[in-house]
Amino acid sequence: MGKIKFLFFLLLLGIVLYYLGKPAPLKSLQKDFEKITTQKKSSEKEKSKQEDNEEETDKESGGITDDLSKKIEDKIESSVLETIKEKLFGDNKGKPKNSDGGSLDDYIPSSKFNQEIVRHTAFILNYREEYEQASWVLHRLIKEAVDGNATRSNEFIEDPLVETGSAHTRDYSRSGYDRGHLCPAADFKYDKALEDETFYMSNMSPQTPDFNRGIWSNLESKIRQWVIRRNELIIITGPILKKGLKTIGKINLVAVPTHFYKIVYDPYNEKAIAFVLPNEGSVKSIKSFSVSIDSIEVLTGIDFFEKLPDSLEQKIETKNRPEDWF
Repeated sequence: MGKIKFLFFLLLLGIVLYYLGKPAPLKSLQKDFEKITTQKKSSEKEKSKQEDNEEETDKESGGITDDLSKKIEDKIESSVLETIKEKLFGDNKGKPKNSDGGSLDDYIPSSKFNQEIVRHTAFILNYREEYEQASWVLHRLIKEAVDGNATRSNEFIEDPLVETGSAHTRDYSRSGYDRGHLCPAADFKYDKALEDETFYMSNMSPQTPDFNRGIWSNLESKIRQWVIRRNELIIITGPILKKGLKTIGKINLVAVPTHFYKIVYDPYNEKAIAFVLPNEGSVKSIKSFSVSIDSIEVLTGIDFFEKLPDSLEQKIETKNRPEDWF
């Protein structure tokens, strides 16, 4: 401690002797002090400016990187979407590429009740005016289409392609029935425009809440699980329509089906499974509602898969083999 004091004393003594030898020593000391202070401030300012420039450069570089990354992500997403659409819908003749199922037109059911066939991008349906709903809705599902994050719109609107006019959303208001999807919205979550198509009222049928949000929803989810390992499925869905059904509606009279059917066909493995479910909640297994396609044809008067070779049509329609799926 004594050495430090001694050194400090020598430093002060040196400064005093240095400035004593100059004219106006106090002014010289003050001037030199101000010069040192100014240089320090200038140095700090320059350093700060340099750091700001570096930070700005980093921001610009980061912004460019972020923009480039976003463009790449958008391009990849767009490419994936186009691949899915091409595989699902194919060329302008409706023939998907790399598809085992061929054209969706090959699966249009045959019926004397095919009064008004309506074609949307996502699905094809037959609208029966007297019941104000479709008797069947046909769509294709591939495994690449299962994933997606499109926001569900819940905007139910009249179908502009139904010449006779579809049911109105107000027909269901305060009726106690859900506007139940025949072609599921969740099958098109990869594309907002296609998902929105499923909210046309032509794709709706009155379903009890317990049914729509319960076993019907579970069946739709099960089919999306199946397509992951089966690659591609052809799906036909509809209500079982008949005279004398209860009706709802403030603008139109919409029939309330007592039962619904769903048919699922795997074109690669040439296997099919079908279901008939009552329009009510159930705790039974989905498997317990499986039936033959032939039995649905009797109930509906619709001939499914008539364009398939007769031997294949007979094979998939007469047998009920849920063990091939569950």
